[in-house]
Amino acid sequence: MILEAETLVVGCGNVLFQDDGFGPRVAQEMSKLELPPGIRVIDGGTGAPHLIFTLLDETCKKLIILDCISWGAKPGTLRKFSVDELPKGKFIDAHNWTLSEPLHALKDKVSIVVIGCQPAKVSEPDIVWELTPEVERAVPEAIKMVLTELGIDYGNNGQSEEHVRGKAEGGA
Repeated sequence: MILEAETLVVGCGNVLFQDDGFGPRVAQEMSKLELPPGIRVIDGGTGAPHLIFTLLDETCKKLIILDCISWGAKPGTLRKFSVDELPKGKFIDAHNWTLSEPLHALKDKVSIVVIGCQPAKVSEPDIVWELTPEVERAVPEAIKMVLTELGIDYGNNGQSEEHVRGKAEGGA
């Protein structure tokens, strides 16, 4: 199965529409890290509901979703959501499936955490490749939140830091 992993980290959103690209941006940065076996990071783009419905393997025990979520907070604010806390109707992909639908279907089989970032601006229908400064500044903290969810004490323990050091830095 294409998504075989005990833990799957999925960045959701559309990179064409400014802050909607938050999830893919975090996934892109996390792909530079060398993570322990059994953890897979993917950019789910706008096809995340399809991925979750059809490609998730039974070996998956934990699903961490990254997406921009509008809940009225200050732009760039991060928050961890359970599936039941997701704002209704905020997650629409190109096929108009809400992300919360497949997550509700899976929540009794897989541990699910959603890390949301309050967008400053979703530019749709205008194409804007860059995240707003507020959301761009939230990316490193979102990575730390994911690492905490994974049980990796990045930055506080030299061994753990070595384990997730970026491949580009030559870490092993």
